Amino acid sequence: MNQSPAGDAQGSGTYVGGSVTGNGIAVGAGASASYTSTPAPADEAYQALLQAVRELGEDLKRYPVTPETRELSASLEETERQVTTTGQAQPGVLTRLRTALEASGGVLGAITSATALGTAVAGLIGG
Repeated sequence: MNQSPAGDAQGSGTYVGGSVTGNGIAVGAGASASYTSTPAPADEAYQALLQAVRELGEDLKRYPVTPETRELSASLEETERQVTTTGQAQPGVLTRLRTALEASGGVLGAITSATALGTAVAGLIGG
């Protein structure tokens, strides 16, 4: 969108032209801008993994904090960060997640989101 210069009492003006996509821009005293983009992973298996990671992360907030759940929470965050940034998770991250999930099994029991996550991880790294 192009706009003609807008003048004020002192004859100064502002011109806005062109377009901006995928950025945040702020101009002027006290202005601020932010831009956040979280691309979805292209692979359906990683989409399922990401959904399962997020669901278990939400469910995990209702459980007592133990060393096992703390490790699981850290693994969930690392996995989510990697998948949202790169569209996939490295095998080492998935292995750490599976190990943390197994270690937390006694605390979490058989909640649906933990089972779904275990299935998604197994599908990606086997076993």
